[in-house]
Amino acid sequence: MEGKYSTYYNSHKDAAKPKKEITIYATDYKEGTIDGTSFVNNVSEMTAEQAAVIAPAVEEITQKSGDGYNGIKAFLAEDTDLKTDHYSTIKWKSDKLTLTYEFNVEETGLYNLETIYYPIEGNESKNTVLDIGLKIDGEYPFTAAQDITLDRYWKDEGEITRDSKDNDLRPGQVTYDCWIKYPIKDKEGLYNEPYYFYLEKGKHTMTLEGIRTYGVFHSFTFKNYDELVSYDSIKPTDDQLQNTPALSSKNEELGTNTIFLQAEESAYKTASTLYATYDRTTYMTNPNHPTKQRYNTIGQATWSKATQAITYKFKVENDGYYRFNFKARQNQMRGFFSNRRIYIDGKVPCKELDDVKFIYSPDWYNLTPQDENGNDIYVYLTAGEEHELTLEAIPGSIGEVMQRLDDLVLELNQYYRRILMITGPDPDEYKDYFVERKIPGIQDAFRRIVDSLRAEKASIESLTKKGSEAAALETMCIYLERCIKSPEDIPIMASSIKDSISSISAWMRDYRGQPLELDYIEVATCHEDFASPYGNFFGELAFGFNAFIGSFFEDYTNLSDSSATSLDVWVSLARDQATVVKNLVDNKFNSNPDYNGTQASVNLVQGSVLEATLAGKGPEIALFIGGDFPIQLAARGLLVDMTQFKDYEAVTKRFAKDAMTLYEYNDGVSTGVYGLPVSQTFPMLFYRTDVLKELGYENPPETWDQLTDMLPTLQRKYLDVGLILPQNVSSNTFDSGNTFIMLMLQTGQNIYNEDLYTTDYNSMKTTDIKNVNLTNFMTQDSIRVFEQWTKFYTVFSFDQTFDAFSRFRTGEMPLVVQPYTFYNQLSVAAPEIKGLWDFTLVPGTKQADGTINHAANSAGSGAVIFNKVSNQAAAWDFVKWFTSTDIQVDYGKQIEALMGPMGRFDTANVEALEQLPWSTAEYEKISSQQSYLREVPIIPASYAVTRHINNAFRMVVNDAGNPRYTLMSYNDQIKSEIVRKYQELSSVKK
Repeated sequence: MEGKYSTYYNSHKDAAKPKKEITIYATDYKEGTIDGTSFVNNVSEMTAEQAAVIAPAVEEITQKSGDGYNGIKAFLAEDTDLKTDHYSTIKWKSDKLTLTYEFNVEETGLYNLETIYYPIEGNESKNTVLDIGLKIDGEYPFTAAQDITLDRYWKDEGEITRDSKDNDLRPGQVTYDCWIKYPIKDKEGLYNEPYYFYLEKGKHTMTLEGIRTYGVFHSFTFKNYDELVSYDSIKPTDDQLQNTPALSSKNEELGTNTIFLQAEESAYKTASTLYATYDRTTYMTNPNHPTKQRYNTIGQATWSKATQAITYKFKVENDGYYRFNFKARQNQMRGFFSNRRIYIDGKVPCKELDDVKFIYSPDWYNLTPQDENGNDIYVYLTAGEEHELTLEAIPGSIGEVMQRLDDLVLELNQYYRRILMITGPDPDEYKDYFVERKIPGIQDAFRRIVDSLRAEKASIESLTKKGSEAAALETMCIYLERCIKSPEDIPIMASSIKDSISSISAWMRDYRGQPLELDYIEVATCHEDFASPYGNFFGELAFGFNAFIGSFFEDYTNLSDSSATSLDVWVSLARDQATVVKNLVDNKFNSNPDYNGTQASVNLVQGSVLEATLAGKGPEIALFIGGDFPIQLAARGLLVDMTQFKDYEAVTKRFAKDAMTLYEYNDGVSTGVYGLPVSQTFPMLFYRTDVLKELGYENPPETWDQLTDMLPTLQRKYLDVGLILPQNVSSNTFDSGNTFIMLMLQTGQNIYNEDLYTTDYNSMKTTDIKNVNLTNFMTQDSIRVFEQWTKFYTVFSFDQTFDAFSRFRTGEMPLVVQPYTFYNQLSVAAPEIKGLWDFTLVPGTKQADGTINHAANSAGSGAVIFNKVSNQAAAWDFVKWFTSTDIQVDYGKQIEALMGPMGRFDTANVEALEQLPWSTAEYEKISSQQSYLREVPIIPASYAVTRHINNAFRMVVNDAGNPRYTLMSYNDQIKSEIVRKYQELSSVKK
């Protein structure tokens, strides 16, 4: 497909691969731009204004010796083959910076690109990743070059420790900053080799674009790597093996004389998600315990993405030849290998270590790398110095299959979309659409695709030795063959083709990964035997029995010790996230002298907060409480009003302007605030740039009117737009991005009338309800907005329910309004459309002064204090501490280190949001949308308001009701329920 690396490489694959190297030093850029300002690399030609703009973005560093990125000279001397006396570097400090270099190519051919750089983190950078864009001669050579992710290293913050309950505490992940020599390569699991760039003889330019870029760069080298030698050419003789002295020390863990490396205790790794994991299925994992948590392995599903690598450091006693053994388990990809490339001291010693296969097995086993004759592979190591052993995930044999399937799936998606544009999503089975005439060559294309799919199926079966692992490919072939044989059936087969595309894509996503779990690694000479990975029957029986008995006594919800004076904190999260909160509390609150010895005990709970509190068994503080729960608790007099604290106003400045509205409750006498925001998500418009471009649109719609104008073009091609509707009819609050609410807010309307807070509900009779205006739904503007909302579904036939991810991924819905965290899902789970989508502000409404109002509502969760707490000041200190900028940044980065980009935290703290790993361009859009947020107050009867607005919507859309009269009817029911609820609570005074 056009723009894909496979197309680019295949068009040049027969070109030579010259041995000539072309080195471009980072300081030798010719020109650049920063935030729209152009400049040249010549101080004498710069204006004062240019210099002022450039200085914060790029800095030349001439120091060549010292700590950190100043140690370039030592790195070049010890760790690379680049012979140079050029030690100057540049510090790249802005995502908006671009630099252009000129270079000369003496010989036409394909070249890899290697860069030497030093990522910067900590106080100098918010980014946990380092991304750049790359153009050759002003153009991206292929789509993936628009956003290239460079490696950065991570390490454990400390050793694994134990808590007071004897459970292991997993250390946090922190960056391991050092100089890195990195060949630009694919991270999506398709290619085993680094990317190739085709360069013709002559002068060229290379432009680097900042995306998430903060680091020090030394050089960029176009080169080709030497071919690896076979093990036979470096294989030691029997005498050399025997002359290597036996290891003298015995490791206590296994009782063998081998060098023992715990897999979970790595020196560094290339992903923060490569943290210690645990396995409690057998007593043979090391260490182990039947009931207590022991972090004793590394990997599992977190070590599955291509180029993820783990490095271990060790020393040997004597010069000589050594072999390696890995206690491993690959129990996730049935029938397939998991592949690893093994480096010793930064280099792959031979071809056989370039692709080591770990077979599928539900049980632990030993793997010692061997040659094709079944002989163990030995590597020569010197005594005294520290050696590095690195295992890198690579696609292996399945990679080439996935490359071709990736192209086929994209091609099938394009044909499906073209069919959809002719027939629509619900074709008439009795009508002949003549698809084969309107899409010339479709039958020939399907024949070619069928042949290709069957060839790939055969390749997969040759790898797995089974015929069931790629059944989805055969299913697709059957569908396509019917279309070839009977082209009049293509319209009715389109939905089956779409489902089959989804099945193949899901299969590819699952099997593109390379999951592997390691327990430990042994290093030995030929004189030592490796430990057995297998236990015995009685040992397993005793371990299982103890685990069963212990489960009756072990409390898995209490994460911390508690005392009579400690604050009882409940956290409504998954266990891993709750553990991050617990570690933050232990390390940065309980031990902080600023809080006068106040201690907090963290407990993991799911739901039941309201019920537990009413029963007298609730917490003193609860975190991540969302929806209408804070207001329901406040209405029952269970929460502390935070406005009583003298620094309340100062604390609220850390949140978006209207964020506190979601935690305000007016009891008819005064308005209190009963929570502080912790998380906050809000909508943005996501759009497929490629599909819009096909339709002639360069930009997404800025207003609802522009969106409406685009609909005829979209719908002529049977493409849809996805707007947010409630996920269920019993939603207690308006969903973030609810279209009706956005339109109300953008036209300057409030949902509730002031009478809501001044009415004497206790004396009100049923006959009085019609005469009171509690809501603003009956104004002419509100009715007009309601009609505009329902018109999207009655006139333009928008779908009420849809899978936003799947349909955006296929391009059927090139425009969708979704929470901004949808970005996380797309960036991780849809790699095939990387570079083909973007996001921006939600459609807005044009105002009288010509500006556009992009107002929307948000949703989130907060921290609340229960009035049962004896020390309210200490509880206030705790929630202030947890919602502070530093702690929110720490929590967000640790969660992302734990879960990867999919887990990027949607913090409510405005300053913390800026410091999370969004690129500058992404953050500016998110921040801009956040500045437009306006919130809908939550009341005890919010459930009735949302439910009846949704009922009114469905009455109009599904049953052809009149918008005005339908809204009027349901507004009466809303008012009745509001009155009933306030009377029930008796919370509004006369």
